[in-house]
Amino acid sequence: MKKILIVLMMSLSISSVQAEGWSDKVRPYVEQYLGEEIAVKLFGEKEQSIKLPEIPVVNKDAKSTRPEFVDKTKSKISKDKMEKADLSFLFEVYESARRVKPNDNDIAKWMNVITQGGSREGVYRALVLDNTYAAMENYDSPMTDSGIKFAQYYVSSFMDKNISKDSLEKTNFYTLKRVLVEQTLEILDELLFKDVNLFYDWYAVFSAEVAKKYPTYFTNKIRISTSRERHRKWAEFVPVQHVKSEVIIKLHKLFNATNQ
Repeated sequence: MKKILIVLMMSLSISSVQAEGWSDKVRPYVEQYLGEEIAVKLFGEKEQSIKLPEIPVVNKDAKSTRPEFVDKTKSKISKDKMEKADLSFLFEVYESARRVKPNDNDIAKWMNVITQGGSREGVYRALVLDNTYAAMENYDSPMTDSGIKFAQYYVSSFMDKNISKDSLEKTNFYTLKRVLVEQTLEILDELLFKDVNLFYDWYAVFSAEVAKKYPTYFTNKIRISTSRERHRKWAEFVPVQHVKSEVIIKLHKLFNATNQ
């Protein structure tokens, strides 16, 4: 019945569909069976209910005296799936940060850290603050024009800052990735401290907009979604550490892909 409804709807002109007020009722079925792209072509961009929150000023002094954020998310992820998710994270974060594949010993070492209670964020920080990454920051790895363009877009859109092309041209690629991800994590911590819903909103807008702007850079079914609502639902379902790790991986992947 739903498929028949879609076929009938598509036979109508866009104007008649909108005039009769069918769009709100029919659009969910179009998105489900034909995809979001077709729905946008038929009905246009829908007004976004999830907005980017105001970017807070990072107060590093206050952070040291705040109680640690307590994640109250009751994830329904089973133990086995959680282990697979952690393994997937380790492979991705290692390769996206360092641009080389990890070996079995690397994965075993970091998996042991996680199983002993270490956080994904902690693993990432260790990866970019060790001697190996420090050596990479000493390579002659300049920013390219496309990499600079992405950096300016990201900083302006999601960090409420501006950075000049001249300064970016003088910056090491690996250093820039590390610094901007670190600053992003600080912003996310500020949003978490204020209201976890602001944290979810930032993630949803960021994820949907980069998927829309860079549609070929991701292959994961959720990552390629341009729906803010879908990204927010996913974020609410998983632990906060998983949301943060997605931001880390996406940013490194985007920098890697654009800085060619």
